[in-house]
Amino acid sequence: MKIQIIAYTDNRLFAYQPGVHRLPGNAGGSSFEDRAAGVDSWNSGHHQQNVIEFAGRLCYESWDMPNLSTATSEGYIRNIIKQGHFSVLEHASVTFYVEGVSRNLSHELIRHRHLSFSELSQRYVNMSDASVVEPPAVTGYPDTLVRSTTHDDYTEIVTTLVEEGKTRKQAREAARYYLPSGVETKFVVTGNLRAWRDVLSKRHSKHADAEMQIFAEEILEQLHELYPNVFEDITKEM
Repeated sequence: MKIQIIAYTDNRLFAYQPGVHRLPGNAGGSSFEDRAAGVDSWNSGHHQQNVIEFAGRLCYESWDMPNLSTATSEGYIRNIIKQGHFSVLEHASVTFYVEGVSRNLSHELIRHRHLSFSELSQRYVNMSDASVVEPPAVTGYPDTLVRSTTHDDYTEIVTTLVEEGKTRKQAREAARYYLPSGVETKFVVTGNLRAWRDVLSKRHSKHADAEMQIFAEEILEQLHELYPNVFEDITKEM
């Protein structure tokens, strides 16, 4: 299984220059504009989280920060999560490239309606050499426990249909019906942070499919690295 972040929402507030890019503020001193002008405030650590704080403070024009527990970005985002103010998480998204997982997994994942997918097409791609993903439950067992795949059947069907005048696409389209659901797939998937929290709330659990648990653990690890305060409260349901 390979899971790699290939894109995420960056933050441009750290590039703020006083007098050039005006940000909301007030006349009372400790404004959001003042913070944006401070390199230490916005250039440090996980600056990609700043757009979440900005959106949240905009809702209430809470540019002053008298409460020390929410004066930092980290504290503010922790409070957002605690209060369930998840709509502001939709302003940041992460895109993953995934390979080495089964069609079983991708078909479970597409149930999460707010994710966007681009998946390998079995109609166009030759699947005769595609791997079959080994389910975690059979890892370490003798090979005789694992049933043979249908690659030979797939190849025979494609060859026969092409010889009978079908196009290669038509032949592969028909032959894919005989592929196992455990055949490897590849896809690109994008979701905003609220959507990813929803995925993890259901899939990062001992009750989830075994392959999906491994997938969710890796997704969580990578998301936590980028957005530590957005995902620090998520643990596996036991």
